[in-house]
Amino acid sequence: MKGSRVAVIGGGIGGLTAAGLLAKDGHAVTLFEAGPALGGKAQAVTVEGLTLDTGPTLLTLPALVRSTFEQLDARDLLPPFTALDPQCTYRFADGCGFTAYQDLARMADSAAELRPAERKGVHSFYAEAAAIWRAAGEPYLEAPFEGMAGFMARVARRGIGAMLAGMKLDTLHALAAKHFQTHHLQQYVGRFATYAGGSPYASSAAFALIPHIEHAYGVHHVRGGIGALVEALGQAVRRLGVTVHLDTRARFERVSGGYRVGPGAEGAHFDSVVVNADPLASLRRESEPLSLSGFVLLLEVEGRPALPHHTVLFGGDSRREFDELFAGQLATDPTVYFCNPSATDPSMAPLGRTGLFVMVNAPAMPMGEGPAEQARRDWEALAEHVRVQMFDKLFRHYPALKGHVRVVGQRTPVDLAARGAPGGSIYGFLPHGRFGPFRRPRIRGGTPGLFYAGGGTHPGGGVPLVMLSGQFAARMASAHLREGT
Repeated sequence: MKGSRVAVIGGGIGGLTAAGLLAKDGHAVTLFEAGPALGGKAQAVTVEGLTLDTGPTLLTLPALVRSTFEQLDARDLLPPFTALDPQCTYRFADGCGFTAYQDLARMADSAAELRPAERKGVHSFYAEAAAIWRAAGEPYLEAPFEGMAGFMARVARRGIGAMLAGMKLDTLHALAAKHFQTHHLQQYVGRFATYAGGSPYASSAAFALIPHIEHAYGVHHVRGGIGALVEALGQAVRRLGVTVHLDTRARFERVSGGYRVGPGAEGAHFDSVVVNADPLASLRRESEPLSLSGFVLLLEVEGRPALPHHTVLFGGDSRREFDELFAGQLATDPTVYFCNPSATDPSMAPLGRTGLFVMVNAPAMPMGEGPAEQARRDWEALAEHVRVQMFDKLFRHYPALKGHVRVVGQRTPVDLAARGAPGGSIYGFLPHGRFGPFRRPRIRGGTPGLFYAGGGTHPGGGVPLVMLSGQFAARMASAHLREGT
């Protein structure tokens, strides 16, 4: 029914999206955020004039993001996007390089410099990735995942070929090896498993839909960074009448006719609740394996060196790297990713200076109280070890940076855990296995009127998919309030 009271617990992108849409639908919405700022993992910091995102650093599916702001009557607040070309530069342990462009012909030319036969591999891989998107990706994103029956009905509408293609999917690494001869491009494809915090040797080939999305819809930079997008979302929901409480850690419990929600023992009555937090603990699935965490350095660089916007510096042995990470160890030779936003957006750094976001994957911390406490203590020493690894690789590939870089901040798995990420895991649920994505926690909770949003639920992580989870949660909550379902 219109005018119902809805609580949103957690002010990440999914919670903000749900809150705004529910308010627009006529409900009285109160949002509780435990931290001092909105955004969840999508935070930004400004240090001595440098602005750097500390969470997501790129945007895909721009039409979905624009549509979300349009639904919130907030198109006027949306920061402009810039499509990146090249999209990302890749450097390998043997000194070779590869550049990903949105244009496949240019990407194939770059691949052919590694080995001429890889030109054909680029075209065949992206053709199969597009088929995977049509067969599995589109139906997965069309509606909330409520079970295999509904999903398979959506797949079936695409024909028997789509159903057969889904049945034959192997691992992402196997798909890469099918199309590419060099370990370089197999590493390139395998990297996309880490977008869900997984290993390419255990994640479904369905994750090939990610490079397809980047090719088909582009990789974009938001002017001012993802933090500017969060700021715009915050303005949009407040303008729609959402009451926002920061620094307020709220709890909820089922009571007659709804939920009691609030920071205190008594709380207030709400008819429905949307929880924008990882749901594994609530679902009593906290013993399941977790996706990867990460270690981040925020750097200031003197001058404006000619660094790409996005760069990946691969380790020498991909299989060993993932084996170590999922055995709970730091990688001996880690892959290093860095983002240089001022390459595209000069407003992110003052004249004569550059800010870099630099990250390596790290294992999630154990969840048990004793082991978790030990892991937190261990990171006090491990952080320096990982910093040395990161600088060694950065300076090996870009020696001109040596002596011109200063650390202005860092984030460890401990910091992520303190913000509610289970074990510091970036994505929580680990979608390994052929049917891993279908085991992801669902949006509909276990009691009437309870819904989840965020990267830990369907459809997964990344700014646009988290927005989509918020859209689904709002739609389902409104249906429940209207029809009691």
